[in-house]
Amino acid sequence: MKFMIRFKNMINSHAHLDFDDMNAIAENAVAIVPSIGKQNWIDVQMYPYFAFGIHPWLVDIHTQSDLDYLEYLAKCNNPVAIGECGLDYAKDIDKEKQVHFFTSQLVLAEKYDLPIIIHAVKATEDVIFLLKKHPKVKGEIHGFSGSEEQAQRLTRMGFYLGFGMQITNQKSTKIRQIVANCPLEFILIETDDHTTPDDLSLVAQEIADLKQISLDQIITQCDNNAISLFNLK
Repeated sequence: MKFMIRFKNMINSHAHLDFDDMNAIAENAVAIVPSIGKQNWIDVQMYPYFAFGIHPWLVDIHTQSDLDYLEYLAKCNNPVAIGECGLDYAKDIDKEKQVHFFTSQLVLAEKYDLPIIIHAVKATEDVIFLLKKHPKVKGEIHGFSGSEEQAQRLTRMGFYLGFGMQITNQKSTKIRQIVANCPLEFILIETDDHTTPDDLSLVAQEIADLKQISLDQIITQCDNNAISLFNLK
């Protein structure tokens, strides 16, 4: 049994607090703050828990020298993770370039023993394929949007699944069913780029309702999932 720790606030596993319109939730938030590329590698370091990465939407404005500098930052600045990175096939962005940048960041996560924060949209199968080539890497699929079967494979591989406000939409039946069936030990809660401070509480309450267990149990387990994955102090 894992030792259970409680933070004063719920832990937000994925929040872009450095974005201009996120000031409303930044002050008291306990959050993992991912970067999206070289334009905010400095900004995210303002927060206690941050990650360095190159988002798949932005691979066209990054080069190999940026990947080299990303490694330098990962080695010297104590991030809690590599990311946000991954694959997004819903965007008209060269797939080979996306795969190259994602694979390079998987190598960094493996080299520096860091978890990875993954963006996967219409590309979950390819993400799983690449993760299997790096079996030592652990992390989260944030804003999970894959299938039930893919969710099961990822959790069997030890990956956490992040869920946000989408699950509060009653019409999102597929993702709500995945939440209901996913082992609580592999769930993380997040707000991503939503700007309302109460959103995290709404997500936690929705998971409690879907799983028919107490809100306190959801908060405690999800907090401890984040503490365990990101090695929070």
